[in-house]
Amino acid sequence: MTNLLDLLVSWRAFVLILLVFGFAPGAVLRLIVHAFPAGDLRRDELLAELSVVPWPERPLWVAAQLEVALFEGLLGRVVWAATGRIIYRWHLTSGVEVNRQHPDTFEIPSPEDKALVEPGDSVKAIFEMEEPERWGERMWVDVVKVKRRHIVGRLRNEPLGFPRLACGDKVKVKFDQVIDIIWYDADQPPGLDPAAPEPDA
Repeated sequence: MTNLLDLLVSWRAFVLILLVFGFAPGAVLRLIVHAFPAGDLRRDELLAELSVVPWPERPLWVAAQLEVALFEGLLGRVVWAATGRIIYRWHLTSGVEVNRQHPDTFEIPSPEDKALVEPGDSVKAIFEMEEPERWGERMWVDVVKVKRRHIVGRLRNEPLGFPRLACGDKVKVKFDQVIDIIWYDADQPPGLDPAAPEPDA
């Protein structure tokens, strides 16, 4: 009876050792690496490193990787998902308001000119972001569609300081946010007039 009990205890201990030092570290690590974005080289690197870690050290080593994945992987993904939506949010500034504050130095198109904007034209607007520090860029938008209250277009410039905003992105510009217009010449392809000055950032 004692021998049978010892055998049973040894069998359970053997299975436990296999789980804790054999199966569990690899299985847990495969879950942990998903904290890093798809395509991140650290996914494959961590899985490869596990094979050279001595098996008695694997549980603690995997636990250490969990801390790295949470703060360098998952936290980064959360921040990126919130960027442009909750943090680092940008907006378009009213050109009419800036003109009202600086009428002698900041000119804007007339309401009549704005009403003539059509697809193929390009309009300029002021993009601003308040946090983490105030930042602004004046950029061009190629008009795709004109609606009653706003213009829908594609950003023509490559932003310098706006995360999650890139050349070609869809942008909605209200008419009071338009600070300049380049008219589409039917003899030229849509976009900026080659004879016009280069758009500034």
